[in-house]
Amino acid sequence: MQTGLLLAVCTVVFTGCSDSDNIHPGVELQDNILVFTDARFSRRLVQDIVDEHEANPEVALQDEILGPRVSLVKLMGKTNHFGIDIQLQPPEYIDYHATVPETRVWIAEYPGTRDLDLQTDDTGWWTMYVVKDRDVDLEFSFIFEKEDWVTTKTNVNVIDDNDNTDFAIQFIDPYYYQYGMLPFVESMMRSNGYPNFFFSNAMVVTVGKSWGSMHDDRLPHGDPGALVSLSPETPDAIGPIYFNASVIPDLSQESVSVDGGVTWLNMPVNGTYKVTAHKEGVIYPTVTFRIDQTDIEAGVELFIASPPDSLEGDNDSPPGEY
Repeated sequence: MQTGLLLAVCTVVFTGCSDSDNIHPGVELQDNILVFTDARFSRRLVQDIVDEHEANPEVALQDEILGPRVSLVKLMGKTNHFGIDIQLQPPEYIDYHATVPETRVWIAEYPGTRDLDLQTDDTGWWTMYVVKDRDVDLEFSFIFEKEDWVTTKTNVNVIDDNDNTDFAIQFIDPYYYQYGMLPFVESMMRSNGYPNFFFSNAMVVTVGKSWGSMHDDRLPHGDPGALVSLSPETPDAIGPIYFNASVIPDLSQESVSVDGGVTWLNMPVNGTYKVTAHKEGVIYPTVTFRIDQTDIEAGVELFIASPPDSLEGDNDSPPGEY
């Protein structure tokens, strides 16, 4: 244990945990340490724990010394630059490992976190530390925004007392979205029974293998042949529309392809939606989306559950296999 952390622990032991105020209330925590508890804790000790961990990431966060009421959790995620580079001739898929630095990341359920201006670093990764009540789960839907890019919100993620360091988001290339995907989808829908269709509020999941993840190089990661369901039934929404093997929404695709992508279009606002998948012999989780008016006011256009926090079932077959 480093000297600073040892001194902070001793201070807590000799000071005691008063119910009147947090210990060391004048200590300013770094911006990406977020507090979601009314319990008393030592701010200095929290900062020292994080400092020691960041100096040596192999050392786990020693949150047990905060006492039985509070836990300190590390969250990390990658912002993947997703799509097709249509400015090349011929167009090419964007490198699967490409990321998007300087992207603001905040929590929809706690809109004040936007003002912290937490951003992805030059590798496209972001980090948050959460001080929370032990054994009390939180729900975070992350919002990603960057000037000239498509503001995107994730599904609801449950934050428990364990670190979660493999979040990911498929952050769509803005040029591809504006001049490729958007006009393609609008033309497809107007030619297939929706003459007045204008794209809005797309909700996207990936139905994948057990190992499917934006951090795993095995591709394709979809679980072919599965079907999806949406609850509650939403007549005003259009979907499901399955992506084909070329990662394109395709009205003729009748089930999940090897890509795994599925979308619903024009989702109604101010609703909570649950999505799961179905395939004989495979068990899938359920993902939850909240689509609120405040999201629209914040500029959100896409609601995406990206692997490994989407519909990854227990099918562990190799890429492309049933």
